[in-house]
Amino acid sequence: MKKAYFCIDGFSFKRVSDFYKHEHNRHSRLSVAAMEAYLRYEIERRLEWKSDFEHLKIEKHFYQPCENPQRTSYKSDVKEAILRFEKKLTNSGYAVHYAQTANMAKPKPNEGMFADWVVANELRKFDIFVLFSTQGQYASILQQAKQCNIPSLLIGWNSSCKNSAGKDSRWKTDRALIKYASIYCPLERMLNLPDRKYPLADIMFEKSSSLRQPGAYPKYPLNQLCG
Repeated sequence: MKKAYFCIDGFSFKRVSDFYKHEHNRHSRLSVAAMEAYLRYEIERRLEWKSDFEHLKIEKHFYQPCENPQRTSYKSDVKEAILRFEKKLTNSGYAVHYAQTANMAKPKPNEGMFADWVVANELRKFDIFVLFSTQGQYASILQQAKQCNIPSLLIGWNSSCKNSAGKDSRWKTDRALIKYASIYCPLERMLNLPDRKYPLADIMFEKSSSLRQPGAYPKYPLNQLCG
C-alpha cells in the first residue's frame, strides 16, 4: 500500500475559503472534507497510482494559524468558531496542530509543520509528501523532500481577489514552492471553471450535499474520473 503525508497550511486554506465565501459567485466555503477526494483524484491522474482506500493511505494534518482556543483567551464567538472548525477537521480524519504563538490580526503560517516533517522524513514511512499552501516559507520542506528523492505534490492557488484594505490584488503561489515541487496542482483551475467541467468541482464546497456526512465521498470510481 502506498502512503501519503498530507499537510494543509491553514493560513492559505482560510484565504482560499474566504474568497469563495465572500468574493466568488459560489458564496460557499471550501470543504476540508473534500480535499482528500481531490488529492486521491490528482494522485491517480498524475502518478497513475491506484488511489482507492485499499491501495493508498493518507495521513492528514491541518496546521492552524491561530493558537489553541482552550489555552488562549479569545472572545467567545471566536473560540466557538475555531472549535466548530476543529470538529469538522477531526471528523474528517485530520490531526489538528495549533500555532505556538499567533496574532489574530496578522495571522501567519504555522511553523510547527517543519518539526513534524523532520520526524516523518526520518521515519521514511511515506511514498509522497503533499502540501496545500501558497506560502514560500514552506519551500525548504519541498526542497528536503526532493533531496531525499521523495516525490512531492503541491496544491496551490492563484486568483484575483481583495486584499485586507478591500483593494483589488493578485494572490499567487510562491515561485519557490513550485520550483521544488515534483507536481504542481493549481487549485483555481478546477474551482473557477464556469462550466464545471472538472469532475470534482461541485463537491469541493460546503453547500454540496455529497459531503455532508464525514467520510462520504463521490460514488463514482476515481479511475473513471481520470479518463
